Amino acid sequence: MNIRRIAPAISTLLHRPETSVSALSSTACLGNKQFERIFRDCVGMNPKEYALVVLFQKTMWHMQQGETDFSTIAYSCGYADQSHFIREFKSHSSHTPKSFLQTCQPYSDLFTTPPYFI
Repeated sequence: MNIRRIAPAISTLLHRPETSVSALSSTACLGNKQFERIFRDCVGMNPKEYALVVLFQKTMWHMQQGETDFSTIAYSCGYADQSHFIREFKSHSSHTPKSFLQTCQPYSDLFTTPPYFI
């Protein structure tokens, strides 16, 4: 079963989304292309896209905890800088972090209820 093969990579991405695809594929004892194909088949997106979703969920979790200093959130989530964080946030939500907080209540359960296989 392929999910067992990539489960350690998914776990790694949850804890360290900046991990390279080559490091993930070597963990699974697969070549990069084969790893990416199996990952996409099991998860529905490639590892880089999944890592971006994890980062977005991590920022949502920080905001859910009441944090509103976006430079601190950007730094703690591993973004290069605050503007990179804002661009990525907007690409996932169609809002800037500030406008998101004004219109919605942030919610993420990825880090409070992680998937069963991790």
